[in-house]
Formats: sequence, structure tokens, C-alpha cells
Amino acid sequence: MSSTAGRKLFQHSGTALLFRGVLSIALGLLIASLPVATVIGLVFVFGIYALTDGLTNVAHYFYDPSPHSRWSMAGGIVSIVAGLVAVAWPSITAVALGILVGVWALALGTSQIVLALETRKSLRVWWSWLMTAVVTVLFGLLVIANPGAGIVALAGLLAAFAVIAGILLIASGITLRRAGSPTNIFRKTAMPG
Repeated sequence: MSSTAGRKLFQHSGTALLFRGVLSIALGLLIASLPVATVIGLVFVFGIYALTDGLTNVAHYFYDPSPHSRWSMAGGIVSIVAGLVAVAWPSITAVALGILVGVWALALGTSQIVLALETRKSLRVWWSWLMTAVVTVLFGLLVIANPGAGIVALAGLLAAFAVIAGILLIASGITLRRAGSPTNIFRKTAMPG
């Protein structure tokens, strides 16, 4: 690769990182300044996720020829109902969303615990499924105990992540652009002597 091509690659990559960093910081500030809109957005995202999870679970129950537990079907139905409720009423409050997410996680985790215990004789890694289910139940209980704070904290965490990621992207972009400057390229490729 010629030094000109290398310089352009570093500069263009650095510019792309700078642009992505600015967008990420803007997203973080937007989330922080519009927490209600963020929560409504999270309602839609959660609803779509829960619907997809439930439909996949139910489809797997019916279309896989091997026998399945009724608990697998129950978990799928719970996810579908939770997703439909979230999408049908997007203006739901943060507290109601927290309770909905908490109840969903609690019901899903409980059904998965029963399912994991049923499969412990046939699967060697049933314990990893059980651990995932236990974490889901604990998450559900935590959010049910304090639903408003739980959902607002999630929006705050997302905003903080976006800003920090943006700062790191900008720092990386500046570093790449500096590495692509003509003096740095020539300094690294020049022969000592």
C-alpha cells in the first residue's frame, strides 16, 4: 500500500469514527433530555422483542417434531400477551411498563426453571438454562419491587452508554486521523539513516 493510500485510509476511517462519535453523543443527550419519549420507545422495543420471542417459542413448540413441555408453550404465550399489551398501549407509564416487564420476566423465568428441571436428565447443560432462568426471575423481582426507578434507570443507562461510546469513538477517530497525517506516515515509512 502506498503512503498516500494508507494516509487516505486512516483519514477516512478516522472521519467515519468522528461522525459516529458525534451521532452517539447526540443520541445520548437526546435520550437524557427526552426520558418520556425514550420510555415510550422502550415500550415499542420491548413489545416487538416479547412478541418475537413468544411467536418463536410457540412456533418451535408446534413445528419441531420432538415432544416439548407445556411450560415452553406457556412461556411463549406469556411473551405474546406481554408484547401485545406493550404495543397496544404505547403511552403506558414508566411504572406500568416496569410492572409489565417485571411480571413478564418473573413468569418467563419461572416457566424456564420448570422446563430446565424437566430436562436435567436428558441435557448435560441444563444448569446453564436454569441459571439463565434464575437471573430472569431475579430481574423480574427487582423491577417489580421498584418499577418506576427500574425503567427510568434503564433509559439513563442507555444515555450514559451512548455518550461514553461517542467520546471513545471520537478519541479513536482523532487518533486515526493523526496517524494518517503526512508527517506520521512518512516518519513510519522512512528508512533510518
